[in-house]
Amino acid sequence: MGQRTKDPSSEGPTDLVEAPPHVDGFRLLVLLPAAGGAGSGAGAGTNEGAGGAFEVALPETGTLLVGRGEECAVQIADASVSRRHAELTCAAGSFRIRDCESRNGIFVRGRRLDPAASVEIGPGEAIELGRITVLLQRRSAQASQRSPKVTLPPDDAGPQSAVLGGAYVVCDPAMVRLHELVKRIAVRDINVLLLGETGVGKEIVAEAVHRASRRADGPLVRVNCAQYNPQLLESELFGHEQGAFTGATKSKPGVFEAAQGGTLFLDEIGELPLSAQVKLLRVIEERRIRRVGGTESRELDIRLVTATHRDLKAESQSAQFRRDLYFRLSGVTIPIPPLRERITEIVPLAKLFASRFSAPDPAPELSDEARDALVRHPWPGNVRELRNVVEQAVALSDGIIHLEHLRLEAPGDPMPLSAPLPVHAPGVAGAGTPLRGQMQSLERQRIVDALERAHGNQSRAAESLGMPRRTLVDKLRRYNIPRPRSGGD
Repeated sequence: MGQRTKDPSSEGPTDLVEAPPHVDGFRLLVLLPAAGGAGSGAGAGTNEGAGGAFEVALPETGTLLVGRGEECAVQIADASVSRRHAELTCAAGSFRIRDCESRNGIFVRGRRLDPAASVEIGPGEAIELGRITVLLQRRSAQASQRSPKVTLPPDDAGPQSAVLGGAYVVCDPAMVRLHELVKRIAVRDINVLLLGETGVGKEIVAEAVHRASRRADGPLVRVNCAQYNPQLLESELFGHEQGAFTGATKSKPGVFEAAQGGTLFLDEIGELPLSAQVKLLRVIEERRIRRVGGTESRELDIRLVTATHRDLKAESQSAQFRRDLYFRLSGVTIPIPPLRERITEIVPLAKLFASRFSAPDPAPELSDEARDALVRHPWPGNVRELRNVVEQAVALSDGIIHLEHLRLEAPGDPMPLSAPLPVHAPGVAGAGTPLRGQMQSLERQRIVDALERAHGNQSRAAESLGMPRRTLVDKLRRYNIPRPRSGGD
């Protein structure tokens, strides 16, 4: 069976510019980096080793071994993949993947499985094996006839440790993997569903998908489905003809037509009324649009990216959201972690916003107390809340942002600024110690917890903490944490 690439993602090709496929089972789509080795195995596709993808049809029931070894049903010849890396169990449309205690682990939904642990996966989800990404997709007769090869954009500089001065910051390991995934799926006209809390940065990811796609020179049209009156939403999306309703004094194209040749981003898609859901499903399947009150259909050539903070998968099972539409939208499902899980990005983001809001004057510096407070805050409003806090702080400060300049309101938050941080390790800074001591106590406990989850494996623990192994070893020494003797590396 062939090869792979790296990142997490999701489901199969259902996009606005393809005819509605006839569903015929499931497949694994293995994404290949620009340079990598090829593998072979029963039912595998082939590739030329210059970037692309191959697909593997899945049986209705059965268990497939995935790895580098010749005994694997899905063979992936890549150094980051273990000889026996994973076990995929298929059972009449339901799937579970188990880590066979692989060296580099398995990431699902941005989180690493414990060794020998298993998790259920569904269409639209991506599985990360080492540095390879495998997508579980619905398979169609049409899809099996198309060449699965994809040309990937060149990696000029590899993952960025931080991108400052641009539109976003990327330093957290989960976000690095997310943006690597975006680069790979962007070259395919596949629908993308972005999941994440309000203010987490879904619009930024949608823009990254557009910029990395072949449609980058076309328009990127953004629509928030929650901001329109339900009676006017269909007119806004699909357009209307003159006289279609009271007040329609002239014909007006909708956002679908405005996005022709480019990308349409529908934010808060979960707020779409059921009547509009029916029409949206028809547009996706037919690749044509008909204005409200019109009789003429117009062809569409767009890429659809949608986003929501709601659990559409659960809502589709309870009839709150159309199940068939959910499957159409979730060609690739990308969960975006909240800011509180991306601690390494908080200060760089704050610096970026401070630079923006102080321009053309120099950006104010962050005091140590302000940095610590920003890192400790739970950020229920995510990146949007951070941006607002920094904007206020820049207006209040005079060259240096101090703690008193930060308007951090956290009623009911699990870690309010006025309360001490939880301390689990005896002999370490407690509730009455200075802020820096409390931060060190929290860091020590996180390291202890990471080592416990990794069963003493220091490389795995360092990876889960987003730090180099050498840094972890230094911190073990600094915090007087005994280095594991068994299960370590």
